[in-house]
Amino acid sequence: MKLGIVQIAMAVIYLFIIVGVGLVMSRKVKSSDDFWVGGRNVGPIATAVSYCAAYVSTSAIIGSTSMYYLYGMGYAGLETMLSVLLCCFAIFVILGPKVRALSERLDVVSMSGFLAIRYSSNKLRLLCGTLVAVMMIPYAVAATKGIGDTINAVAGIPYITAIIILCIVACLYLITSGYWGVATTDLIQGITIAISVVAVAATVLIATGGITPITEYMTAEHPSKLTVSGGLPFLTIVSYAGVWPFIAFGQPQLMTKFMGLKDSRTVSSVIRVGVAWMIVFMFALTIIGGGAFYLFRGKEFDNIDMIVPMTVANYSGTFVSGLFLCGILAAGLSTLVALVLTSSSAVAKDIYEDFGGKVTGKKIEAKKSVNISRVVTGIVLLIVAAVSINPPDFVWSLSTMAAGTMGAAFTAPVILGLYWKRATTQGCYASVIGGAGAAIVWYMAGLTTVIHSFVPGIAVSFVLMVVVSLMTKPMSEEHVEVFFEPGCSRERIQTAIKSADQ
Repeated sequence: MKLGIVQIAMAVIYLFIIVGVGLVMSRKVKSSDDFWVGGRNVGPIATAVSYCAAYVSTSAIIGSTSMYYLYGMGYAGLETMLSVLLCCFAIFVILGPKVRALSERLDVVSMSGFLAIRYSSNKLRLLCGTLVAVMMIPYAVAATKGIGDTINAVAGIPYITAIIILCIVACLYLITSGYWGVATTDLIQGITIAISVVAVAATVLIATGGITPITEYMTAEHPSKLTVSGGLPFLTIVSYAGVWPFIAFGQPQLMTKFMGLKDSRTVSSVIRVGVAWMIVFMFALTIIGGGAFYLFRGKEFDNIDMIVPMTVANYSGTFVSGLFLCGILAAGLSTLVALVLTSSSAVAKDIYEDFGGKVTGKKIEAKKSVNISRVVTGIVLLIVAAVSINPPDFVWSLSTMAAGTMGAAFTAPVILGLYWKRATTQGCYASVIGGAGAAIVWYMAGLTTVIHSFVPGIAVSFVLMVVVSLMTKPMSEEHVEVFFEPGCSRERIQTAIKSADQ
C-alpha cells in the first residue's frame, strides 16, 4: 500500500491531536490515584470506549479479519457473539459494580492491591504484582511488534521507524498524564478505530455489490465458510474464538477500567456503549474479511497479514486509506499504553509503594509517589521499545502464553473473592500459583497445538481455589463482611485494609 501526502498528513495530524490531548490531561494529575485510575472520575462513555480500545488491538484488525477470510462468516459470527456477550456484557455485570465500589472502599488501584486485602496478605501483593510486571512485558512487546509490522505492511514505513515513532508518542502523554491521558485519548482512539473499519467495510460492500453476492459465492463454492465451525475441529475453535473472551476476566489492564469509573451506578451505560461499539467493530471486520474472500476469489496468501492491506490498497480511495492508517495507529497505541501502564503500576504502586512501604513502615508522599510512577512508566516503556526493535522469534507465542497465564492465575481468585464468602488466603495462593504454573507448563510442553494453555490453567485454578479453601480455616466474618455488606462500618474497613500488612 503506497502512501501519499494526504495519508501521511492525516496520520501526523492524528498523532499530534493524541499527544496534545494527553498533555492537556496531565493538569489533572495531582495524586497517585489520579495517575493510576483517573481519580475514579472517568465517565461511562470514556470508560466503555477505553475498555474496548484496550481489548482490541492492531492484531485484531489485521489478524481477526484474516481469520474470517480463512474460516468464513459463520466463524466470524461465533466470535462476535462471544466477544459481545462475554467481553462487553458479562464481564461488566459480574465485575463492574463490585470492583468499582470495593476499589474505592479499600482505596486500591490495581488487581494485586484488591487481592492482597481480600485475602489479608501483603506477600500476595508481591506475588501478584511480580507476575503482572513480568507477564506484561512480552505482552506489550508483542503488541508493539504487531503495530510495527502492520504499519510496515500497510504504509511501507520501516519497522524500526514505526516502533520509535509510536513509543515516542506514547511516552509524551503516558508519562505525564497516566490513566487520565489513557482514558481520554482512548475515547478518541476508540471512535477512530470504529470509523476506520466501518469506512473500509463500506468500500468493500460497494466493490462487492452488497452482502448477498458474498454469501451466494460462499454457498456455491465454499459452503463451510458459512458454518459456525468454518471447517475447524472443536478444540481449535475453542483456542481461536472461545478462549480470548474468557481470558479478559483475568486481565489486570482491563480490571483497571472498572476502578477508574466515575460511579458504579453508571455500569448499565457502560454496557450499552461497549456492546454497541463491539457489535459495530466486529460486524465491520466480518464484512471486510468475507468481502475480501469474494473479491480475491478465495486466493491463498503467502502472508495472511497482507489480506487487509491489499484490500484497502485495491478498493479504498485516498481518504479511506488514510483513515484506515489512523485506525491502525489508534488500535496499536491504545493497547500499548494500557499494557505499559499496568506493568509500571505493578512495579511502582504494588511492589515499591504498597508492599515496600508496609514492610519498611514508610508512607510515600503524594507528589513523590506521582514522580516515582512517571519514572517507572518511562523505564518500562523504554524496555518495551528496546526489546521490540529486535524482538525474539517466539515473542508471539510468548505473549499468548503471558495473557493466558494471567487469565488462569487471576480469574478464579477475583470472581470467587467477590461472590464466595468461603474463599480463603490459602485457596488464593494455591489458585494463583497452580493456575499460572499449569498454563506455563502446558506452554513449555508444546501442548498449545492441542488447546490454548489458558484452558488447563483456569481449570486447575478454579479446582484448587475451591478445594483448598474448603480444606482450610474460613476467614473471619468481620473481614468477609467488608466485601459483601454495603453498610459495614468504617472501622471494619480499616481493619480489613490493615490485614494486608501481614
